[in-house]
Amino acid sequence: MQVLWIALLLTGLGAFFAIGMYLNKKTPLPEGYDLPSLKCEHCTSSTCAYSDTNRVQEIKAAIKKDCEEGEINANSN
Repeated sequence: MQVLWIALLLTGLGAFFAIGMYLNKKTPLPEGYDLPSLKCEHCTSSTCAYSDTNRVQEIKAAIKKDCEEGEINANSN
């Protein structure tokens, strides 16, 4: 019987956490408010909670392009 109570408690805490995360994600930002973390261009986290889209491939392509341009410019000097 004690195991059942522990299982119910853990399930309830997990559900409470999941509902809180869902409601937090669903809540819009107030007008005129800007999160500095949304401007984070160097982040390659695939699990970022602040950004709606995962821009990892976009950032990697930009870095690769910059590196290639740097090599071309370095070779021309």
